[in-house]
Amino acid sequence: MSSAPIRILAVCSHNRTRSVMMAALLDSLLTSRSVPVAVRSSGFGPAGLPAIDDAIDAMARRGLDISAHRSRPTTAALVDGADVIVAAQRDHVVKIAALSPEAFPRAMTLPELVERATDADPTDVDDVRTWVGSLTAGRTASDYLRAAVPEVADPTGSPPRVFESAVAVIERQCTEAADLIAAVAASGRGVVER
Repeated sequence: MSSAPIRILAVCSHNRTRSVMMAALLDSLLTSRSVPVAVRSSGFGPAGLPAIDDAIDAMARRGLDISAHRSRPTTAALVDGADVIVAAQRDHVVKIAALSPEAFPRAMTLPELVERATDADPTDVDDVRTWVGSLTAGRTASDYLRAAVPEVADPTGSPPRVFESAVAVIERQCTEAADLIAAVAASGRGVVER
């Protein structure tokens, strides 16, 4: 069997701001760490719309071009095909679980992933999908609905300084997530075998 790329899906409300930036950053960060990835993004709004100008500008300042992006709806096929699903809000994780209950163990908000993985041993698993599932082991849907879940702030429509501040937080969280995923991949078993 040959190694396949780690499939990551970033999800937000309309797939025009947060998920687009998370996907671009994760793709760049993991690629720079020589981790084979296939990163996509989606949302729950209309299809075919471009990323917002502020997001395009913020990523351009980081050397990333998202100008060709067009929004894509989140589907059961997309979430079922992902090894790691990072969402912006708890509500997005709930919607993902409604689309595919099997995807719920692999879906977390970006800051939730970083928070849950901080104390986990990334080399004590068979692959990334198993690692992500281990982070949510025992999590029930009813508990999740009542839990305080950290979320990615939506900077859409914010003044430039506030927008850039929010992007800096997203970038830091993506860097931490990329470090964790790269550690799993570096264990020699991190890339999912299919």
